[in-house]
Amino acid sequence: MINPSPSLPYLLDTAIEAFRTIYDRPPQWQGVAPGRVNLIGDHTDYNDGWALPMAIDRYTVAVAAERQSDATLHLHSMALGEEASLPLEQLGQPHPQQWVRYVQGVVIEYHRLGVRCPALDLLIASSVPAGGGLSSSAALEMAVAYLLEMITGVQMPSYDRIQACVRAERQMAGVPCGVMDQTVVDMAEAGHALALDCANHVVTPVGVSLDQVSLLVAHSGVSHALAEDAYAQRRQECEQAAERLGVPTLRELDLDDIDRLADDALLLRRVRHVVTENARVQQAVTAMRRGDWANFGALMTESHASLRDNYEVSCDELNQLVELASAEPGVLGARMTGGGFGGSAIILVESPRLEDVAISLCSAYLQETGYTPACFQVRATAGARKMNART
Repeated sequence: MINPSPSLPYLLDTAIEAFRTIYDRPPQWQGVAPGRVNLIGDHTDYNDGWALPMAIDRYTVAVAAERQSDATLHLHSMALGEEASLPLEQLGQPHPQQWVRYVQGVVIEYHRLGVRCPALDLLIASSVPAGGGLSSSAALEMAVAYLLEMITGVQMPSYDRIQACVRAERQMAGVPCGVMDQTVVDMAEAGHALALDCANHVVTPVGVSLDQVSLLVAHSGVSHALAEDAYAQRRQECEQAAERLGVPTLRELDLDDIDRLADDALLLRRVRHVVTENARVQQAVTAMRRGDWANFGALMTESHASLRDNYEVSCDELNQLVELASAEPGVLGARMTGGGFGGSAIILVESPRLEDVAISLCSAYLQETGYTPACFQVRATAGARKMNART
């Protein structure tokens, strides 16, 4: 039971038509960005480690036209069915609607870079499920960033654009995120994952050959809430461990080092996850380049166990999804993806078994939880920089 993914042209046409209906005129500008799935390497980015994400063929579109009646951003979210108004003179005051803060934060950060947003009517359409662990927030931020660049004629370097979106999420939305999501959403290449060195902001495209295998996303039905205390607490625990061990970040450690935390079982588990996850990313890159999907899948499953047991960011529903998927013939590996506390699992499946796995998994998960998960295949697509390239 695989849900089809609407194409970017279809989503954009839908957004433009909806804008005409709501605002009685066509939009003047647009910005688009993909979601992402992280294949392996979660909670390593803010520890200056490594990750292996890829942009996926699910998108967020922002279309807008100048607003003449007042100095306001009038926002409409098609996915949420919500509207909001944000007076430009009140940009510094966090908006009561959380999703608006992502837009607000990007506008503020671009303002600080000398790029001023005019009054706008703005509509957002998205096929990236909110709260699904697929970077709906980074996709929204990047779509708005490119929209502002199109409106003003300014073209930011990727590094500045990424940092502006990261600051927007941290400071206005209140999520202490790393740099992985915004980086891959902006810089991904079609048909490739990105091996990302989060300390040096170095990205290396790695070809994803999905002829013999496919990637299936299954949403647990639990919407994560990364702005809540647990995500921030994990980051604080990592900082505390690094301070105790006398290193700037956990990137500097190997397994022999973590024994020095033997008197603190909780910090020991947190550090063990980060250190072993960094090693798994390196091994996964090698396996992907070799087309060794059996080994890649085994690393995914190991990663989930560490996120569940050492980092404690999974949940019962995600664990159930991974367990059910792993029991299916043709499944090579499965893990939660993203920050956790809900969201989605990513499942590596032998391509001939894809449809059977999806049908069986949906049925089994429904029987166990009473919820039918949304399942859809994902492919490695280009990032927002390519999608918004000026010709």
